[in-house]
Order: sequence, then C-alpha cells, then structure tokens
Amino acid sequence: MGNTCVKQQKADEPLRHPPLAPAPEQLHATEHGPPMKSLRNNPMGDQLQQAKSEPEVFLLYEGGEVAEELRSSLTHVRIAPHVNEIQNDVFSDCDKLIDLQLNEGLRVIGERAFQWTALRSVTLPSSVTALGHLAFHGCSNLSQLQLNEGLQIIGDGAFRHCRALRIVTLPSSVTKIKPCAFLGCSILTEVQLNEGLQIIGSSAFSGCTALRSMTIPSTVTDLSRCAPRGCSDLSEVIFLGGKRLLNYEVVNSGFWCEGQGLLDKEAIDEMLFDEYYGREFPFSNSLTTVKISISWALSERIERLLPECRVPVSNMILNLQRLDLMQNGNVLACFPVVCTDQDEYGYCTYGVLDTNVETARSLYRVLQLIAFHELKESSILIELALWKSIIDMGGDRTCRVAIPGPAKILLMEYCGFAGFLRPAF
Repeated sequence: MGNTCVKQQKADEPLRHPPLAPAPEQLHATEHGPPMKSLRNNPMGDQLQQAKSEPEVFLLYEGGEVAEELRSSLTHVRIAPHVNEIQNDVFSDCDKLIDLQLNEGLRVIGERAFQWTALRSVTLPSSVTALGHLAFHGCSNLSQLQLNEGLQIIGDGAFRHCRALRIVTLPSSVTKIKPCAFLGCSILTEVQLNEGLQIIGSSAFSGCTALRSMTIPSTVTDLSRCAPRGCSDLSEVIFLGGKRLLNYEVVNSGFWCEGQGLLDKEAIDEMLFDEYYGREFPFSNSLTTVKISISWALSERIERLLPECRVPVSNMILNLQRLDLMQNGNVLACFPVVCTDQDEYGYCTYGVLDTNVETARSLYRVLQLIAFHELKESSILIELALWKSIIDMGGDRTCRVAIPGPAKILLMEYCGFAGFLRPAF
C-alpha cells in the first residue's frame, strides 16, 4: 500500500506535489473510488476491506482550510503543535479519514469539524475545553472515545449517531451536555456522569436503546425535557443528590408519623418535569423505579458499627423491597414511577411517588436497627469506663457498674434515639 505525506498549504498557494508520489494505480483508486455517500452506508467490514486497496494520505494540519482535491483521499491527520482551534467544517465529509492525532494546546474543536468521517478512535487532550455543534456527528466507526479533564462543554449533537460507541466516561470538568449530544448512539451501554456536571440538555441521550442504567450526579440541577427519551431498555435511574430530593427533616427528626412521606415532591418534580411542556416525563415508559441515594443518612452510620453489627443491618436492607444496597455500600431509596392521570387518548401523566409511604417505613426500620446497635455500643463503652474507674481507684476488679435507668433515658435523648427506642428496665 502506498503512502502519501502532505503538509497543509496556505490558502493562497497551489497544492504542491507530495514528496512521495503514489503509484499510478493508487492514484486511480483514489480518483475513481466509490462515492462518499455509499461509503457511509457500507458495513464497516466492507470499508476496511476497501481501505486495503487504497493509498494512505497523511496531513500535518497547520490551520486554515484543507484543499478540496485532498479531502476525498485523506486518511491520517496530525494537528500541528501551534494550532489552538480547529475551524468549522475543516474535515467534514473526509470519509476516508480513519486516524486523528490532536495536539496538547488545542482548545476548541469547531462545528462539524470531523462530521461524517471514518474515525475509529478519538482522544481529546486536556487542553480542549469545548466541542462544537456536530463536531463528530455521524462518525459511525467511532468505537473508542477518551475525554480528559479540562473539557467543559459538549456541544449540540457532538457525538450524534456515533453508532459504534459502547462506553462513555465524562470527566468531572464537564459542566454542560448540550441537546442531542449523544442522540442515536444505539449500542451505547454505559455512561458514567461524574460530579461537577450541572446541565443535561434536551434529548442528550435520546435513542440510546441499549442503555440500561443511568446515574445522575448530585451536582445536576437541570435534567432537561426528554434527555434520555427513547431509551427503551432503560430500567434504572439513580439520583445521587439525596439531600436535595428527600425530606431531610423526616430522616433526621428521629420520629416518624403515619402518612409522613420521605420524598420531597416539590424538589423531585422540579428536577424531572418542565411545566412548559405539560409535565412530560423525561424517561422511557420502561422505567418503573427511581432510586435516590441516602448514603448520607445510612452508609456512614453503618460503617461506624462493629463488623458483627453491620451484617444484620445489611441483611435487613437487602430484604426490604423499597431499599437497595449497592456493592460500594451506597444505600438507595426506591420510589415507583406510576401513572397519576390518563387523558382521553390513553396518554399517561407519570409521577414518582412513595406509595403507601412504604419507602419511609423501610427507612425507619433500618434507622431503628442502627440506633439499637449504636446505643448498645455506647452503653457498653460507658459501663466499661465506669468499671475501669473503680479498678483504678482500687475497687473490686470483678465489679461492673450498670448505667442507671434515668441516665439511660438522658443518654438516648441526647443522642437522638428516644424516638426510635425505649430502654428495657
């Protein structure tokens, strides 16, 4: 296979002949290859087979536009070190472009810069802060994507219809995913959204039909209308912002009243629904449960218990239908998604509810058990301290002093356990 090396010319200069001219038969293959549109529709295997008989054309891009006669044969691009912005449409429709090396120092990738190319992998340097509108739209062979810390904004449709993408991990520096950013990535199975993300735009993940689970960071304040619409396999959504979405007073009061809900309806509705669009539910109809992290209320307290005390608490959580314990120790409160109203055409209005306050009841039972073990440990420690003080003063070493009943009541009230437990004496 022949190799052609080309250095980017200035806009007002004619294209010079490359130092290594391709063989005549290779030029013929480039000039009379299949039309660009048919390449898009060919299976990837056919494209790879075809590429074996075509020349490789390398370009060191130094800015400006790419010569039109070069666009149809370009296969490899390296961005020069001094380039800090790739302009709009520069490599759009370079349908043989399979390899891209981006330089550290590049800051912006413009609109449609690599749209409809044959790129297989992309690694963004940490200097890139923004991806333009449709930057990698239609890169149907793009299967490897590495986004590094430094990226802040993913533009509208930046990876739209990248149908070979399976896994996407966003760095914590990303604050905004604009509308349709990953729309139509039909085999995308895993998306990792990190703390720091604030806005998920409309239809950002629409049509990601292989996506089964999504975890929304606690920093997200705007989950726009239909962000994951059309994700037909999506069955689990986890919100890490539990403090904002749950009734904090109910969790921390130590008392639970019949009928008192755990879910902060106003907060969850503000997160999920847009009144302008008639409270349209942003998720697919396949979603039956919304899970909200309550680790701030449970996990830290469980971790402080003795190992033998953690086991019964964990077992209780696993056996309660409305609570879920993850492998990393994160505890989730589960709320069903229900049809709250139905119009004359059969369309439902969906809501997230704590039906029959079952989730609140489940949480209360776990808090009771944790409080029991905490109080038990506290009582033992105080009794041991009293015992040691008697020994230090020369008393009977076999003596063990129990905590008086009134002192236990005061201890329970001070620790906030009085609403859960009563001393047995």
